[in-house]
Amino acid sequence: MPVIVNADDFGLSESVNRAICDAFEKGLVNHTTLMANMPAAEEAAALAREKGFKTSVGLHLNLTEGFPLTAGIRDNPLICAPDGRFNAAFYYNTKYRLYMDTLMIEQIEAEFRAQMDRFLALGLERLHLDSHHHVHTDYPVFLALKRLLKSYSVSYLRPGRNLYRGGNMLKRIYKGLYNRGVRKLCHDQTSDLFGSYKDLMEYCHRDDTELQALLRGRRVEIMTHPVEKDGKLSDGGTAFSYALNGDGLKRYDGEAE
Repeated sequence: MPVIVNADDFGLSESVNRAICDAFEKGLVNHTTLMANMPAAEEAAALAREKGFKTSVGLHLNLTEGFPLTAGIRDNPLICAPDGRFNAAFYYNTKYRLYMDTLMIEQIEAEFRAQMDRFLALGLERLHLDSHHHVHTDYPVFLALKRLLKSYSVSYLRPGRNLYRGGNMLKRIYKGLYNRGVRKLCHDQTSDLFGSYKDLMEYCHRDDTELQALLRGRRVEIMTHPVEKDGKLSDGGTAFSYALNGDGLKRYDGEAE
């Protein structure tokens, strides 16, 4: 599997859509994931078809931004505000990131099903799954998603962020168990390591020899957030670190391919 450099948040806004298209053209990303519930999702799908990267679009499941596609979840104050918009209240409460009752799990399952169906209705086909703010790695949210994996043809599920050394021991144990469960459930359709470019550089001690050895020996996914800043393309406000080079990466000097 070549390294996956994914542009998160496709469909978030028209400006993000433009930035992601630019990142594809410059060879900075080779995949993106779309937020099916956001206003610019339809434009994003059309751009992917027009610019020839439709088969490189997956789904960015979302429970923390914009409005949900289902009505039932809007009455849950731990997920939505009184106006029906996602409020991410559960996301900021450790208890609910580890435990939710049956009703909440069923509401999330229904919302995820609606987002998957919306994704397919937009003419997109590859259910490469990840999520906004990594909510799919929260145990009860994963339980809701797990039910759907059997009824949809999911090609890939992003693992928990593990492209680092050291760190909080409890988090490392949880992510290790979670990622083992993902690999078992998805028949190995995931990456060994996942993180941002900053994570990657720190993991490889900013050494290109270590980087190339890592990419040869393991499957790696890199998360990016292309945006336009002062008329220039950047990765969430900072300069891109690498460009794609075949199945690997090379230092990016700011020039288009």
